[in-house]
Amino acid sequence: MAVDLEQMLLRLQKRYNRLKKIDELTDELRDAFARHDEVSASLLLDMRAEEMAEVDTCIGEIWDLARAGGDDRREVSRLMSADPYTAKRTDSWEENKIFEVRRKTMELLTQLQDKDRRMSLSVGGDKSYYKKQPNVT
Repeated sequence: MAVDLEQMLLRLQKRYNRLKKIDELTDELRDAFARHDEVSASLLLDMRAEEMAEVDTCIGEIWDLARAGGDDRREVSRLMSADPYTAKRTDSWEENKIFEVRRKTMELLTQLQDKDRRMSLSVGGDKSYYKKQPNVT
């Protein structure tokens, strides 16, 4: 049985969409902190946590596609671990789209990490996780 690439792609796209929502919530959270609006900040943190849990669910569903083991597991592993920037284009539209969505996701994650770092340093100052981790980029 071959991995259902369409289902894998759908789950990767769903993950990307959830990360976009986290990005939006992060912007709203930054604004709430700037206004010193603790109630809104608390609600937004809860909403972000829910979205993060959904992102984890998407990843779990992708690996569930490989549950049968053998070739399916190797295929999912290849598609999920190959560098999407250097992966060779194939004749498979789904495979190429999987790598495209993974590239967009990696770029979004980098932006999110930067926003989170800046917000944490702004709000937490010397108590920020990032202040305690000088080698974090």
